[in-house]
Amino acid sequence: MRTPKGTSSGSAEAESRDPSERSMPYGVYLSAAGAQAQNHRLQQISHNLANVDTPGFKPSETILQARFSEMIEEGMVSPGLGGADDIGGGVTIQPEQTQFTVGAIRTTGRETDFALHDKKSFFVLQRGDEQLLTRAGDFLFDSTGTMVNSGGDAVVGKDGRPIQIDPRLPFNVGSEGTITQAGETQQLMLAQPASYGDLANIGGNLFRPLAGFNLAADSDRNVVAGSLEQSAVSPTGTMMEMIETSRAYEANIQMIKNQDSVLGSLIGRVLQG
Repeated sequence: MRTPKGTSSGSAEAESRDPSERSMPYGVYLSAAGAQAQNHRLQQISHNLANVDTPGFKPSETILQARFSEMIEEGMVSPGLGGADDIGGGVTIQPEQTQFTVGAIRTTGRETDFALHDKKSFFVLQRGDEQLLTRAGDFLFDSTGTMVNSGGDAVVGKDGRPIQIDPRLPFNVGSEGTITQAGETQQLMLAQPASYGDLANIGGNLFRPLAGFNLAADSDRNVVAGSLEQSAVSPTGTMMEMIETSRAYEANIQMIKNQDSVLGSLIGRVLQG
């Protein structure tokens, strides 16, 4: 029986190694692949927990997929025959998926905090030459009168320009997220991507639209001032997931130790004989 070439994150590297370096026992390989997958999952869960208080944060989920053995993947054996080579080849780590669950809406009383009471709209931010999307509406006006988010990115208005006021004059924020000053009213731009699959998570609560977006119709502008969407991470559920993943990781490590002990015992008997 042949040992699979390697895990999804290092198959190319494994192919370039000397064949003798890939001759680990099959069971050890499976356990090592499982441990690596669970370790990757632990890192992702830790990242989600670290953002439990980040407004508008959307957790990511690790996707693990079972793989065939190398013999089947290379077409040397057909799956489903039930032979010695027709067994699993461990797991591969697939691209992470963002869970676009709407977080709880909390009333803050801050007039420049905004929440979206629908799940398909996003605020638009300007960072350099590109526009980014976010569900986090924790905005404020800086010293120049430009509305920005907590990271300093300008908030884009419905007219496509950053929202700007005169910092020396009073302003008023309407219940639907309108900013009025000296008789001039500005509205937040609301974007609606065609699908969540068109959004690339670039860290924190920000997303890059890969295929552009449509502007929300006036009838869909469900913005509430003085409120903020919280992180969609469930602390209790995520902690339970972390405990489960930790136990799975430890079980794989223990299996490696057990198989190493059995292998050492067998070699010792052979040498003694």
